[in-house]
Amino acid sequence: MKKGILIILFFAFSVIGFSQSKVSPGIRLGINSSNISNTNLEDKLGLNGAVFADIRFTDFYALQPEIAFSNQGGKSTFNGDDLNVNYISIAAVSKFFVIPKQGLHFIVGPSVDIDFDNNFINLVNDTNDSDVTPIDLSLFFGVGYEFPFGLIVEARYKQGLINIDLFDDFFDDYQEDNPSLNNVFQVGIAYKFKI
Repeated sequence: MKKGILIILFFAFSVIGFSQSKVSPGIRLGINSSNISNTNLEDKLGLNGAVFADIRFTDFYALQPEIAFSNQGGKSTFNGDDLNVNYISIAAVSKFFVIPKQGLHFIVGPSVDIDFDNNFINLVNDTNDSDVTPIDLSLFFGVGYEFPFGLIVEARYKQGLINIDLFDDFFDDYQEDNPSLNNVFQVGIAYKFKI
């Protein structure tokens, strides 16, 4: 009985807190510099973009769920066989504002990255033509500045957590003994619409 009352109170306070927050949709565009750790691949430039909903709970904190596209991989140093992976990412961005009513903020959060071209469906149907895992989990952090008229400038570093070598043999020509992880530096601009 006590657990039921606590659950009801938790949901009631969550709904009250969410209804008093300000929600603003937005878009983000930027450039990636990506690489795969523990390989001889060099940095590769790519694009990223996202749609998001900025949920401002307090003057100091906002939660920003987002769905993003990110072109990642690495550039080959000797045989011209570059690694090109297009991810669809689902992220929960926590934004911590340094001073209330000012735009400087720090960013931190997790994301789930799904290989758009070679995902679980291709793996199950045996039509996967990639040796890269169909999913990656990442953590990211960064800094940004939000102008009063809705423009946002951000820089992020994203670190993959899963060894992306699906069969542990794709990077044999490049790989050292450690796991091959995504590393991505992102810079971009965003615009938050005022509703």
